[in-house]
Amino acid sequence: MRHLITSLLATALVLFGAASASAYATSMSSGAAGSTIGVSDTVQVVVNFDTQGAADITLLSVGVIFDDGIFTHSGSSSWTYALYNPPAKGWVGVQPAATNGQLRVGTTNQVNMDWISTALPDGNRDPGSFNMGTLNFHVHSLGDGVGNFTLSNSSPGNILQLGDMSNPNNAVSGDFVVYTPEPTTALLVGLGLLGLGVAGRRHV
Repeated sequence: MRHLITSLLATALVLFGAASASAYATSMSSGAAGSTIGVSDTVQVVVNFDTQGAADITLLSVGVIFDDGIFTHSGSSSWTYALYNPPAKGWVGVQPAATNGQLRVGTTNQVNMDWISTALPDGNRDPGSFNMGTLNFHVHSLGDGVGNFTLSNSSPGNILQLGDMSNPNNAVSGDFVVYTPEPTTALLVGLGLLGLGVAGRRHV
């Protein structure tokens, strides 16, 4: 009985190790996270995909959901290809789809990062982890004072698919907010600073 339990535990550990080795994760980051910004400012968002070494991706799409009452998507940039491993993986990698870094059709608040499998002629680029893109958002309104950014793997169009047609879990992380002070708050802060300036002059 003890031998059976030991064998089962060993098998479970092997399976867990295999699952961990092929884990997928996508993260979002921004230097503006948690900061206070105003109209005409820009928020830059970077989306990174990590396969922990796997390179058999055929379809990859995640969505950046943003508050379109405050932000306007003002463009994005990305690498031309990634996950390329000659020749063990058949000289195949992924490249941005035509829709990569674009607003999803019919939406005003979802930018999809879309990558597709393709044969690549030469080169090598970070097999296992790469930036899917850098997105820029222009602040056009103060809104309600809080602007949200959410990374999604389950919004329309989002998918992770491998060469065997399976769809493993793609863990997402990095949701954040930025603050846009309401006009009354900004006015009060401005008046307070003006008052300090006047008081300082009188003191001199």
